[in-house]
Amino acid sequence: MLGWLFFLLPVAALSGWIIARRHYKRRYRPQESSFSPDYFKGLNYLLNEQPDKAIDVFIGLLEVNSETVETHLALANLFRRRGESDRAIRIHQNLIARPSLSAQQRRQALVELGLDYMSAGVLDRAEVLFLELLQQPGTPPEAPKQLLRIYQQEKKWQQAIDMAKQIPANNKTNTRALIAQFYCELAESLLEKDQHQALNLLRSAHHYDADCVRASLLEGRILIKIGQYRKAIRVLQHVEKQNHYFLPEALPLLYTCFDNTNNLDDFKDWLESLLTRHHHLTSARLMLTRLVEQKQGTEAAQRFLYRQLHQHPSVEGLHQLIMLGEDNHQALIPLIKEVTTTLIHKGDRYTCKNCGFSGRTMHWLCPGCSQWATIRPIEIHLSALEKLLEPSR
Repeated sequence: MLGWLFFLLPVAALSGWIIARRHYKRRYRPQESSFSPDYFKGLNYLLNEQPDKAIDVFIGLLEVNSETVETHLALANLFRRRGESDRAIRIHQNLIARPSLSAQQRRQALVELGLDYMSAGVLDRAEVLFLELLQQPGTPPEAPKQLLRIYQQEKKWQQAIDMAKQIPANNKTNTRALIAQFYCELAESLLEKDQHQALNLLRSAHHYDADCVRASLLEGRILIKIGQYRKAIRVLQHVEKQNHYFLPEALPLLYTCFDNTNNLDDFKDWLESLLTRHHHLTSARLMLTRLVEQKQGTEAAQRFLYRQLHQHPSVEGLHQLIMLGEDNHQALIPLIKEVTTTLIHKGDRYTCKNCGFSGRTMHWLCPGCSQWATIRPIEIHLSALEKLLEPSR
């Protein structure tokens, strides 16, 4: 309760200053007190650890006019930041009920009330308020932004698209990339129901963000499902230009396409050229090893991967080499296999370039910073062994 004392004393002082200022503007009269008796009553409640009654008194003292609107807003914002959303709501509702507010002040109070509801988790009421603001002239930019937040939380992707289109793109918010992600969400919901419509939605995603890897991967999956393998190859190979860090997600799909078109030799040639452009792409190196094993046998695959690991060592590569030769060195192989299996399963497979969040499953919306398409696949290289071998806490 002592915290309330330090929180409300400045408010009390501000209330007293406003009352005194209004009093002296009229005329100084020696026989009259500079402060309202209610001011001292509020202080008494405060000192007796009755903050709710003190708040009621101070709100009553802050008569709403052009001079005190900002004070009301500041007081309510303090409550909201402290997690006291119910008190912030009460103050803003008190403001909005006053007919003396100008149109601009009313819009500002409505925005703040909507933010109170957002903070309290009452999204339906916040949505109604912000939709009301959208219909008014001079719509505050906060209205579509908050509606976008609401629709994302509620997974109403079409409404989220509509709101995002009303927000101008800037350096902080790439709304076109957001819209592409929302189209991908809609497409994913139709993967089993209407693949044709899903493809149309993914074309819209590409329209808003040509570098949307997620749209390319989804399109590749759909084209494979309907048997359009050559078209899927073109789409999936384009991932390299969009963001080569996502190639590990595309390579298994590409293998399916080339295998179904009896064209694994072309796939091998493409993988070799890919490694000339991205030397440390372990997933491509392992896919090449798989092709060598299919064409030339296990021993040839061992020799190939052994040479590759000397130039570009990796945990995945070491694990694959052990798997290829697990019939040899029977006493050593089980131990090494156990170590590498533990490393691969313990290591995080995806990380966010924005906030550093890491995990073992792919999230298109980062759980750490709530940004879209900032998580990408990572590969475990030998430089990370010491960290992975540390005991779990």
